[in-house]
Amino acid sequence: MRYPLDELIDKSSIIRLKFERIPDLEDRKKWAREIFDYSVAIGEYIGEKTCSYNQIEEWMNKLYDVNGRIWDLEAAIRQGKDKELGLEEVGRRAIKIRETNGERIRVKSEIIDNIGQGYKDIKINHASA
Repeated sequence: MRYPLDELIDKSSIIRLKFERIPDLEDRKKWAREIFDYSVAIGEYIGEKTCSYNQIEEWMNKLYDVNGRIWDLEAAIRQGKDKELGLEEVGRRAIKIRETNGERIRVKSEIIDNIGQGYKDIKINHASA
């Protein structure tokens, strides 16, 4: 079974964010290879005419935007600055992260619906559903 397109595009957008936001040169070499590998795998879907380059670009931009916003919301918490933020702000960010992740899931579902392949992330009794 090959890797689902929604996952390839999602992971590719996350690696792109890492590449742009984390200056460690050694990691960037590894991430450049990952970006290349994801691009090749995504290109197979285009080559099979499962979807167009323009569709891929649109989905990539949407997931890049959503994942970037999640990254920004999580940044201070990941850096251990939760005490500086205070519990109210951490809670506010947690709710916003959940809502934004719902956007991410909707984009991935859009990809699955459009190409007719993959597995939807179905949330049951979950506020982001």
